[in-house]
Amino acid sequence: MSERWFPDEMPMPAANAETVGWWEAAADHRLVVQRCTECGRTRHPPGPVCPRCRSSSSEWSELPGTGMVYTYTVVHQAFIPSLQDRVPYVVIAVELDGAEGARIVSNLVDAAPGEVRVGMPVEVAWEDMGPELAVPRFRPSTVAARERP
Repeated sequence: MSERWFPDEMPMPAANAETVGWWEAAADHRLVVQRCTECGRTRHPPGPVCPRCRSSSSEWSELPGTGMVYTYTVVHQAFIPSLQDRVPYVVIAVELDGAEGARIVSNLVDAAPGEVRVGMPVEVAWEDMGPELAVPRFRPSTVAARERP
């Protein structure tokens, strides 16, 4: 089991036909994005058709799990009571390395809210919410920015 940053009372994500492959990869601690097999564009969140060429043909492409903070916000108001002792926390949008501009929204962990900066290199940190559910969080990267893909 991985480290836990958020309480069990957090709302669980819902999988659908387009996202089930993403959640299956996440359960194995693999970060993936959909890649169009016609034009090569990556997309996240997953969807039924490519926004560039409208093809419905896609595959899952594994990423290195690194990226940069594109934008962020510091949350000071707990939206469920069990988060009250965890505020403030940081919600970030990460521009993913190897995904040609695809971004994912998650949380910054293992860092104080005042440490986050736009452009900050981050790496995935998996939070196991159960035996078949893992959620990607991000922490400051231990890999120098020049060494990242």
